[in-house]
Amino acid sequence: MGKEKKPAVNQPAEKKSSLSWYKRMDFSKKTALWGMIFLLPWLIGLIFFFLRPLINTVWYSLCSMQMENGKFVGTFNGIENFKWVLGVNAHYNRMITTALTDMLKAVPFQIFLALFIAILLNGEYRGRGIFRAIFVIPIILATGVATFKLREASLTAVAVESVMDMKWLENLVINSGIPAELTSLLVTYVNDIFTVVTTCGVQVLLFLSGLQAISPTLYEVAKMEGCTQFETFCKISLPMVSPTILVCLVYSIAESFASAEVPYNDTTIRLTAYIRQITFNGASEYFGYGAAMSLIYFVVTLVVIGVICGIVSKGVFYYD
Repeated sequence: MGKEKKPAVNQPAEKKSSLSWYKRMDFSKKTALWGMIFLLPWLIGLIFFFLRPLINTVWYSLCSMQMENGKFVGTFNGIENFKWVLGVNAHYNRMITTALTDMLKAVPFQIFLALFIAILLNGEYRGRGIFRAIFVIPIILATGVATFKLREASLTAVAVESVMDMKWLENLVINSGIPAELTSLLVTYVNDIFTVVTTCGVQVLLFLSGLQAISPTLYEVAKMEGCTQFETFCKISLPMVSPTILVCLVYSIAESFASAEVPYNDTTIRLTAYIRQITFNGASEYFGYGAAMSLIYFVVTLVVIGVICGIVSKGVFYYD
C-alpha cells in the first residue's frame, strides 16, 4: 500500500525585509552610499556655515544697510559699495596688493622648506620620532583652545612676544656697528623667514605622508639601476608627491591670504581685521562696505588659487 499523502499546509509567506533593497546592492553602490552618509554632516555644515553666509554677503554688498527697529534693512544700490571700496577708500587697494605680493614671496619658500624638512624626517636614522614630534607638537598647540590657554599663561605669552617682536635681534645688530638701514632690512628678512618656518607644519605632515606612501620597490629598482640620490628624488620622489604639492599649494595660498598683515597708520594690521573694523565701524552703511570688501577679497583669493593651481596642475603626475 502506498503511503498516504499528507494534505499540503499553506506556509505563511515570508515578510520581505525592509533592507532587501540594500542587500541587492553591489559593493560599489554600498560604498558610494556610505560615502554620502559620512559626507552628509559636512554638506550640512557647508550649506549653513559657508553657502548661506556667502549668499548673505553678496546681498549685503549690493545694498545700502540701515538700522530700523533693531534690524538691518537693505536697500538695493547696485555697485555703489564696490565704488566706495575701490575708489574712495585709499587703503584697501594697497592692502590687497601687499597681501598678494607677500603671498607670492612666502608660498614658494614655504613649499620648498616643507618638502625639504619632510625628506629629512622621512630618512632612516636614530631619533627620527623625536624630530617628527618637534614639528607635530606646534601644530597641536596652534589649535584654538590650546592657543587661548597659552596666552593666559603670562610667562609663555611674554616669551612668545619677545621672540616674535625681533627687537632683541635689532638691538643686537645695531650694537655690533652695522648701519641702521641694513639692520632694518636684515630684521625684516629674518622675521619673514621665522614666520614661514612656524607656519609650514601642516605642509610638512602632508609631504611626509606622501613620501611614506611611495612604494619602496621603486627606490630599490632605482638603486639597482645605479641612480644617484638626486636622480632618485627627481625621477621618483618628486613626481610621486606632485599631487601633494598641489594640495599644499592650495592650503598655503589660502592660509597666506587669511593671515596677511598689511601696513596701516604707521603699524600693521591683519587684512581680515581691517575688514571687520570697517564693517562694525558704528555706522550702519559701513556694513555694506565691509561685505563688499569681504567679497572682493574672497574673489581675489579664488582667482589666484585657480590661476596658480591651473598652471601647476599641468605638471602633476597621477598614479593608480
